[in-house]
Amino acid sequence: MGEMTVRFHLDVPVCVKQEGGWYIAGCFPLDVFSQGKTEAEAVNNLVEALQLFIGSCFKRGTLEQALKELGFKPSSHHKGAPHDGDRIVSVPLPMLATRNVEADAC
Repeated sequence: MGEMTVRFHLDVPVCVKQEGGWYIAGCFPLDVFSQGKTEAEAVNNLVEALQLFIGSCFKRGTLEQALKELGFKPSSHHKGAPHDGDRIVSVPLPMLATRNVEADAC
């Protein structure tokens, strides 16, 4: 039995604003927010929060329900460009698959 890593990633819109001495980063479609002392730290913390949110939902078997409650639905086409002013951040979601994989399978 072999293990393989499949890399998924989400491209999500992120909004960053400064409040006092903190930067607040948010992904409104997924209702996930974080903060940091710098803009980069806030965005990095948001990426980690998004990874934890998606990973936790996946492990508990609630990802489909969470996405439905957030208003997501399947789409047969890609709308393309983000809304004006949206900053897009890529969120890596590493997944490990354990399957019977033969060395000469390909």
